[in-house]
Amino acid sequence: MKKNKPVITIIVGFIAGLVISGVLSDVIVIANNAAGRVLSAWSVSKAEKYIAGGNFSKAKKEYEKALKKISPNNKKLLAKIKNNMALIIFSEADKEKNALKIKESLEMFSQSLDLYKELNDSESVKQVEVNMGEAQSALQELEI
Repeated sequence: MKKNKPVITIIVGFIAGLVISGVLSDVIVIANNAAGRVLSAWSVSKAEKYIAGGNFSKAKKEYEKALKKISPNNKKLLAKIKNNMALIIFSEADKEKNALKIKESLEMFSQSLDLYKELNDSESVKQVEVNMGEAQSALQELEI
């Protein structure tokens, strides 16, 4: 047991030194951010599997989880998730003929569109504009 004391003393001293220098808090923040990225990627992956299987309600829940974990600086992923969520909301709303939900999908499409425009992603901008056009047409049919 006496042989372990120097090792423990060194480890405790090292950790204390990190705390005093402030490095430990930086390491914890970095680890937390990395964990958030991994968890959001996991949620997006699960959502896409649910979509492939036709389970849109579970996919939407996974996207909602991911949105809470994604950094606002990750605009490309935010835009993708918002577009996919809007598609899910629109699909359900169109089947139910629910104008309020179609308006909700249009708002989310708009947020996605703004992000893609900031990123100068013209192909994604065109696709979101097509999606918005379909939602606006469906809404107009309901309001007539």
